[in-house]
Amino acid sequence: MSQTNGSTPTGAQVTDAPQMPLFFTNVTGVNPAEAPELRLDRDHGHGFAAKTQTVPIGLGEFDAAARSYPILYTTGPNPVPVALVGLDGRGNLFVGPDSKWRADTYIPAYVRCFPFVLIDDPASGSTFIGMEATAPCLGTAVGERLFEDAKPTQLLNDAIGLCTTVRDNIASAAAMARALAAEGLLEDEEAHVTFTGGGDLHIRGFQLLRTDRLDGVSDATFLEWRRRGWLGPIYAQLYSSAQWSRLIDLASAERAAAAG
Repeated sequence: MSQTNGSTPTGAQVTDAPQMPLFFTNVTGVNPAEAPELRLDRDHGHGFAAKTQTVPIGLGEFDAAARSYPILYTTGPNPVPVALVGLDGRGNLFVGPDSKWRADTYIPAYVRCFPFVLIDDPASGSTFIGMEATAPCLGTAVGERLFEDAKPTQLLNDAIGLCTTVRDNIASAAAMARALAAEGLLEDEEAHVTFTGGGDLHIRGFQLLRTDRLDGVSDATFLEWRRRGWLGPIYAQLYSSAQWSRLIDLASAERAAAAG
């Protein structure tokens, strides 16, 4: 794989991470009065994430995510860090035909939140827990209950806690990315992938950190980044580049299997 600055050749595009809620199409409130018998089947898998190419990650996830995926920054005026989980329109290379996430691979916290998500209500200024109403993992026959005596179970309380942590962590990661961009450390990149079985692919629409510009950051700024806990994530993103080869190997294997 080679990377060059600039653009042009056709190929896959790493688009800006969708605004939350990614994976959701029909969000409703989690209300015991409307669905008192509702249950969550934890074994239903991750088929909802099978088509995505990127997943947003939070500030506290960089080290774990860097061991499984390349971490990139999206383009545009408000870059955000994302884990790259697919190379082209074939979708997520880490979700198999059985809808299970690849074993021994870190599952991003945003994925683990599904089918729940925090929703802000501008009218009231409040935040409530929502759910994907038609998610296959929700039902009344199988799984753990969300309510007991019209009160949230520990499962639901844990889900609310996770959603809150994930939202805060993603916001913190976005703040870091904006600071890096403001210092001129992020630059548009392009990856040219050549597959061992034949064929190639250009991936555009993402940014990476220019390590040669780090020395130009003022001591005061660098100390402020350390105070905010950004140095570990910054270097974890650099370390994550080693995962490009894994992604390419997975894509090559999938292409070979599809070719028969």
